[in-house]
Amino acid sequence: MMEGLWKEPKRWMNLTGWSLIVIGTLFVPIMPWYILGDVSESEIGLWGVTAIGGGLATLGGRGLYARSSDAVQRGLLLLCILGMLFVMLAQLPALFSWFIYGGAFVKHWMPWEPAGFGIGVALHVGLIALSAMTIFTAVYALTGRRRRELRMPARQLAVYVTVLLVAAGGLWSWDRYAGSHWIAHTYPADGAVDVPLDAQVEVVWQGVRDSMGMKVRYADQSNQAVPGITGGSMSGMTFRPEGGFAPGCQVQITVDAGRRAHTFTFTTRAKPQP
Repeated sequence: MMEGLWKEPKRWMNLTGWSLIVIGTLFVPIMPWYILGDVSESEIGLWGVTAIGGGLATLGGRGLYARSSDAVQRGLLLLCILGMLFVMLAQLPALFSWFIYGGAFVKHWMPWEPAGFGIGVALHVGLIALSAMTIFTAVYALTGRRRRELRMPARQLAVYVTVLLVAAGGLWSWDRYAGSHWIAHTYPADGAVDVPLDAQVEVVWQGVRDSMGMKVRYADQSNQAVPGITGGSMSGMTFRPEGGFAPGCQVQITVDAGRRAHTFTFTTRAKPQP
């Protein structure tokens, strides 16, 4: 009997759900047991809150699974597989950060830096392992080996895959559209000519963003930054060239905010106006 219990999806949903909630709270700055001490970037807190939300969703799915018909259980197992894949992917950026920065995040309270690194990596590797086991048991159940009634009919699987592909295509299309329409205004406009040498570059985007950067280059000197003063707010960025732009040159501006990036060019006046 115990041999079959480890293949029961409900058990792994339960373990994974609670683990997501507990580990997620370790990365929410307002929690007294926040693991990173003085480091409180918004992205870290967002990861923690998202992990807690994912854990609650997993536990909710587990509770519904225990009380549903065979057809609903099959659908929940398919959703579980997709959700656990997202959980596994969500650990990769966090693991990358731990390998880049080591245990420096927790060394102010951890006497031995490698121990802090080990704790951080173990938390995320543990979530990957739990998610993988949840996926395995869900697939095992859908093959009908645990209970024949849960065997996934080919037609139902085809419908699920079709819906998933349509949803993925819709999300991809929306992201492509958003990626090409997130800039509200630039000065100078893309392709502008005869731009004053002392012009201040301005970029305004849709909505607000708290992560941004700007590169200013001459097209024929793409490896060399144009000296100047860069400013920014949550709604956009500015750049004022030091001593003005060079006359008769094409300037290339690349601005990024979050995972969005936009490049535009303009050409300065050939000569300073008297």
